[in-house]
Amino acid sequence: MTRRALLGALLALFCLSYPATSRATPQTPFQKPPQTTTKATPLFPLAALEPGQTGYALTAGAGNVIERFSVEVLALQHDVGTGFPVVLVRASGPLITAAGGIASGMSGSPVYLGHVGRDALLGAISFTFPETTGGLGLVTPIATMRRADPRTRDVAAFGPQFDLGDAVPVRTPLLVSGLSARASTFLAPLFSDVVAPVPLQSAGGRADDDAYRLEPGSAVSAQLVRGDVTVAAVGTVTLLEGDAFWAFGHPLVGRGAVSFALTPAYVTALVPSRSVPFKLADSGQRILGSVTQDRPYAISGLLGKKPNFIPVTLRFSGDAGALTKRFEVTDDERFYAPLLAAATLEAFDALLQETGAGTADLAWEIELRGGRTVRVLEQATSPDDLAFAAAELAAEPLGLFSGNPFQAAEVERINISATYARAERVAEIVDAVPERRTLGPGGSLGLNLRLQPYRAEPQVERLSVRLPPKLRGALTLTVRGGLTPPEDDAEAPPLLSFAELLTALEENVQSSELVVETTIEGETRVLKRLSLPYLVGGSEQVEVTVRGKRGAPARAPADEPSPEEAPETPPEDDPLEEGPPLEPSIDLGVGR
Repeated sequence: MTRRALLGALLALFCLSYPATSRATPQTPFQKPPQTTTKATPLFPLAALEPGQTGYALTAGAGNVIERFSVEVLALQHDVGTGFPVVLVRASGPLITAAGGIASGMSGSPVYLGHVGRDALLGAISFTFPETTGGLGLVTPIATMRRADPRTRDVAAFGPQFDLGDAVPVRTPLLVSGLSARASTFLAPLFSDVVAPVPLQSAGGRADDDAYRLEPGSAVSAQLVRGDVTVAAVGTVTLLEGDAFWAFGHPLVGRGAVSFALTPAYVTALVPSRSVPFKLADSGQRILGSVTQDRPYAISGLLGKKPNFIPVTLRFSGDAGALTKRFEVTDDERFYAPLLAAATLEAFDALLQETGAGTADLAWEIELRGGRTVRVLEQATSPDDLAFAAAELAAEPLGLFSGNPFQAAEVERINISATYARAERVAEIVDAVPERRTLGPGGSLGLNLRLQPYRAEPQVERLSVRLPPKLRGALTLTVRGGLTPPEDDAEAPPLLSFAELLTALEENVQSSELVVETTIEGETRVLKRLSLPYLVGGSEQVEVTVRGKRGAPARAPADEPSPEEAPETPPEDDPLEEGPPLEPSIDLGVGR
């Protein structure tokens, strides 16, 4: 029996730190614009670049002090796999020597060279060579970075992946709060190409947020999630022009038009490493603006602009306690599923304090733009890791939204409630016996089902199934549990619209349901659905015969009682054919 409930049937229908208590999501109004430097910055023309030129770069060191290190131009590289020219430089000075090279978190550090008597901005430190000595790095020219226009949502094709040989982006330290290392594994596919492999760092409010000064060389964080769960990446600001900014000199996650929160970052130490040293940093909560572009050559955005975030509330209760998590996630459907999975896993791990068996009932309320609220119910169970099974299930409806071929879901709010117990609440259908083998058109058929709960006494479930009045002749009924997909699932008609997807989600057969179905004119017809206190697996078939004269009225008599009231006796002209007797068992009367 499959012990983990999934919404997998819908997938086949497409055509194609440990917090013990919760805290409210910080609400950060824009009380005043951030302090910035406003002096116009001259830009260095690449045509004037020559090997041997020297200059300097700025980056935030320990205590957020802006420090300077020396830079020497070695060459202009026109084709190294980036799709744009880069400048090969050698960084030096006490900061670089102490770190052992260019550090993660320095991406975006502005590089200046002398030009016509002034310091002109060449670009941003953006790529480095791991496990080498000498401070070699690559600079993304500022003219290229400015192609990431923060005021447009046009999404340009990125082309092929970078192939820089031994050079890699100056990887961005990932700051995570409210997620353990285990829960963070769900985030790995989002960040594997850009995030530095450094220990998890903290992301929380800082008393000195209001005193933070934004200028070229400042440390900043781009937050994708904020609240009880925070996920942010730290880099350096390269250029400020009015309310626009450019940073990093390479992509964060490469999504094109985005909406991340720009907040202060606070460097506490520079950690040396033989591979790639990194900045140890914290992320502030004060919103400085919004990152609106995530391009191959830079991230950019607007100061004072509020990012588009979706509020999420997760509530958990069960035999190990209760927990609520509230956070906001960037309005990008591609992030919903992995982030929900990570937050759910963290919550269950914090409550259970073990990896073990259990069962969970999940309920989703997903508010969409336009006023519709999608409500979904489903269950998960596992013999050895309930937390992981529930986490995967929690993400599935949002994963379906992200992968649907019809339209953007336009989610406005997500609420998930989960109740759980540290026990496997599962049962298998082991037998199905009809109370008779023949009946008249539109008649009611009594079925006795033998269920084998996990490590418990077997029990019998009786249900009454009303047959469609037009059916005649031999009939095969399939009785299955919600954990077992229908046999002809691959032949089910595809979903043809977003509205059909939403309906299919809401009407999805739950893992805790018994289903009686048959095939009529080549299509599966569900005749009965019944909720049980178990997650039910297994499938049995029952053969019956519907007798009636051709041309006879294809409906039950008008005065026929309802299926619940109808006596389980066949029409007078039908002989009673009993099924085989059931072995003695415990009948708890569940579901009657």
